[in-house]
Amino acid sequence: MSSIVESDAIARDSAFNRGLTREQRKNLVLASLGSMLEFYEFMVFGFLTVIIARQFFPASMPDAVKTFQAFAIFSLGFLLRPLSGVILGHLGDRIGRKKLFLFTVFAMAVPTLMIGLLPTYAQIGIAAPLILLTLRMAQGIAIAGEFAGAAVFVFEHSPADRVGYALGWMMGGSYLGFFMGAAIGALLSHALDPAALASWGWRVAFIAGGIFGLIAVYLRRSLDETPLFKEISKIKATGGNIPLLNLWRQHVNATLFVTGCGAHLGIMVLIVYFYMPTFLQVQYGLSSGTTFNANAAGLFILALTCPIWGLIADRIGAARVLGISACGASVLVFLLFRGIDTIADGQAQLMWWYMAISAFMGSAVAVALFSAISFPTQIRFSGFGLCYNLGIVISGLTPTLLALLVITYGKASVPYAALVDGALGVALAVAASQIKQYPRAN
Repeated sequence: MSSIVESDAIARDSAFNRGLTREQRKNLVLASLGSMLEFYEFMVFGFLTVIIARQFFPASMPDAVKTFQAFAIFSLGFLLRPLSGVILGHLGDRIGRKKLFLFTVFAMAVPTLMIGLLPTYAQIGIAAPLILLTLRMAQGIAIAGEFAGAAVFVFEHSPADRVGYALGWMMGGSYLGFFMGAAIGALLSHALDPAALASWGWRVAFIAGGIFGLIAVYLRRSLDETPLFKEISKIKATGGNIPLLNLWRQHVNATLFVTGCGAHLGIMVLIVYFYMPTFLQVQYGLSSGTTFNANAAGLFILALTCPIWGLIADRIGAARVLGISACGASVLVFLLFRGIDTIADGQAQLMWWYMAISAFMGSAVAVALFSAISFPTQIRFSGFGLCYNLGIVISGLTPTLLALLVITYGKASVPYAALVDGALGVALAVAASQIKQYPRAN
């Protein structure tokens, strides 16, 4: 494995020793559009979970149970991601990164648009949550290849000594989708009264996302294939290469490591930006405007700091960035939960907490870098697509498990989940620091 990774590094050095051209920068921006849509829809669903639960389940059902079922639909949307990730990844390794990009963003845009147009439980009964689940599953299939493809595309278009920085910009652009989702949630909650938001306002967020996705399909037609894939295509073996078998036979450690990275990042993101808005509204009575504003501010800081963390990773190593971020973010989340009673009495504090936590989310850049560099070019898309998405499936259970934890043990039990995830991140950082082929400072 190390010899293959080393040859990749040499190829990238020779191909990109002059840095990024204007055309390459354009490719990186276009590559981020699909992930931006993914993160946008992800955040919109999280912010509107309370409303979605009330629209797609019987009115007679308790709010806690409806919220649990809405989170369950969200979690079930992740189940097909590992299988679809390896299938789409295999196709990406076979026919190219660009062609898969056009498919995945289209396959995300259409279900997002359809959710915004979907009739409610009051209109079509049990069919409403079933169709919602189907659309979430369809999104999961497309998303499995989208983020992996974007990260691989950026990785293979970047100079060897600027990989972290380039991925930092990609992640920052993607997290702008989170910010846009948070911003539209805040805008709708301020502009509309609760009745209008519940009646039709929530649909605006999904319809806007679907339209944005269709625009991204059009813009992505001008993407260039990556130089590394073009080179590999010239020397690729003529047959018999099955990426999934290759992963398990030759890259078991990398498979387990990247799966763990995906789980760590997904759990932290879900706790902070997805679960907390609903948790604070349902359990502590904070207004939707307060939680939306805090999330929007935090996500804006996250988008701004990703390129900085990428630059730091290029200087001191991605393993150290992962360790620092895991410790900082998990401790701050734990302290936020522990002091939530005081914060609920002075709601303006919540925004500062979110901004502080977001400043320590450098693990996003480290995880993207590790997920790409852990596999050789021939199976990079397949390896990233399978392993990262396996981790995301694990993390996708987080909101449902936390909701169940609250029902069973009470809300005071929730903050310990952040510490467990932080410990996982530190363990992964220690493991990464022992692997020579991962990027380290000179």
